[in-house]
Amino acid sequence: MKTKILAVISAALLVGCVQGGPQKPTINANGAIKWANGISEEMRISTSGSTLTFASPGGLMVAGSITIFSRIDSARNGSCEHYYSESSVKTRMQICESGEVTLIQEGQVINVGSLAKYTY
Repeated sequence: MKTKILAVISAALLVGCVQGGPQKPTINANGAIKWANGISEEMRISTSGSTLTFASPGGLMVAGSITIFSRIDSARNGSCEHYYSESSVKTRMQICESGEVTLIQEGQVINVGSLAKYTY
């Protein structure tokens, strides 16, 4: 009998842990990118505009993470600025004054979208 009670309590605790799951890191978002594939990603644009911070949700047993893109100051091209991912240097992002965003990985365009800055 004690074994059954212990098993029920253990199962209840395990279910509680799984339902809570890993949390998405929180950032104070002040902008977002709406990608062509329909996904919107919120981000934090630094005051100087030199970094873009994204919070990625985790999976069932994996914690979420933070991705930071840093501006490449020497790579400005007309009205567009270029950023690189600090965690994956071959992942780049181009953001133009028009709001057009291009995500490039290893030289290949993998997504396009538009930038929106929040106003408070």
